Amino acid sequence: MDLKDLLISQIEELGSIRFSNSFGWICIYRENNLFGGIKEIDNNILLLFLILSPTGFNNSLDDGFEKFDFGKTWSQTEITQENDIERVFAYVRNAYEFAKERRKLKKLKLKN
Repeated sequence: MDLKDLLISQIEELGSIRFSNSFGWICIYRENNLFGGIKEIDNNILLLFLILSPTGFNNSLDDGFEKFDFGKTWSQTEITQENDIERVFAYVRNAYEFAKERRKLKKLKLKN
């Protein structure tokens, strides 16, 4: 199994996930909320971006991620080996959970 398949299989275990191809990325959604994306550079290099909580974003920068050029708390990193998947998975979970919070915030804004 290649890195992309390993990462996708672990992400799918989080719960209700949907994938969509957009602008060269495999975008990852929790219901209708985008929370990340994967771009396969080759079989041995993946780029991963995540939309993190503010705390998760700050922690990710301390853990080797870089700010993604879009969004306030968007972060990115390279995955080049299976150990990297383990390193980033706590952030994947943070982005997945934060997508649920963002959905609630959207609903509150629409009501006001």
